[in-house]
Amino acid sequence: MTKTRPFRILIATPFGEHQRGGIDRLTDLIVEDVRASHGDLMISRLVTRGPGTLLASPVMFAQALSALWTAKCRGHVDLLHINVAAGGSAVRKAILARFAQALGIPYIVHLHGSRFQQFWPSAGPRTRRWVDRMFAESSAVIVLGNVWSELVRGHVPGIEDKIIVLPNATAPACIGHEPALDGRARISFLGELGQRKGTPQLIEALGLLADRQDWTATIAGNGQIEETKARAEQLGIIDRVKVPGWLDAAATNDVLRSSDIFVLPSFAENLPMSILEAFAFGLAVVATPVGAVSDVVRDGSNGLLVPTGNVDALSSALRRLIADRSLRTALGAAAKVDHATKYEIGTYTTRLTEIWKKAAGL
Repeated sequence: MTKTRPFRILIATPFGEHQRGGIDRLTDLIVEDVRASHGDLMISRLVTRGPGTLLASPVMFAQALSALWTAKCRGHVDLLHINVAAGGSAVRKAILARFAQALGIPYIVHLHGSRFQQFWPSAGPRTRRWVDRMFAESSAVIVLGNVWSELVRGHVPGIEDKIIVLPNATAPACIGHEPALDGRARISFLGELGQRKGTPQLIEALGLLADRQDWTATIAGNGQIEETKARAEQLGIIDRVKVPGWLDAAATNDVLRSSDIFVLPSFAENLPMSILEAFAFGLAVVATPVGAVSDVVRDGSNGLLVPTGNVDALSSALRRLIADRSLRTALGAAAKVDHATKYEIGTYTTRLTEIWKKAAGL
């Protein structure tokens, strides 16, 4: 089939352009790269929840349905790319998928979020049927790692041929890594401060390193900011631990450029963008093997993996990297190579474009 106009994709995302969540951050990168490198495509966002309060989300969702109908009537959509996470996101996207099908618009499902393993089996029967149908009637299902592929296979048998493992991607580091002038190892964390991301355990692990003076840490993000500061002060490490709150993209890059070790001791993840960003900067990564993290971080090769919730193991891994500059340099170098070959946004969008066109029958 030959088209005389660009192939048009609508990407359904929760909050919109330049928002904090991983889905929207990835979408920003996809849109930017597609517009720069794929002239035969036209790509637009379809915001389904909005950045406002949850009470306003039904209005935003109704507007998204109206926008999809208008795009269909005007011939402005050939494929709908549905990003979905657990909870309310799954319900909204299941409705959106049914509406797209009624309009004759093919769609693909892109599974995100860390809680789908808990949400899917515990949802009510009606919700499960709608979510199952969303996956079953899609043209393709994108997942971020093998654990998510198995999850979809287990809940929706018979769609194995539709499932595609496509890990997240980020931009290459735009600026080089800067060594510490004082020789101290610099540890960084980026994400929502709180239990899911393991920041209470991180603070405790850093507290076990209070006897050392050869490290500093930056724990940045929204969430439990004051609680994190208070515990760092109780542990006597507040002089070495910065808790600046949420950072924009430029400030985030500054933190990564000025780090040696990146740590993400999460209890639940899908595939966090922050780990891939740390890879791009050539940092030694310490993480927990949750979600698709263990598909990306290979223990002892391009990072270190520690058991979830184990403060002693986390502290020992950090102590090891602080003391061994050559090890953290080697891990960081391997991570940077992996990013360039597997997780760089240009390669990602080329593969995604192939998926889009095949899903639309082109």
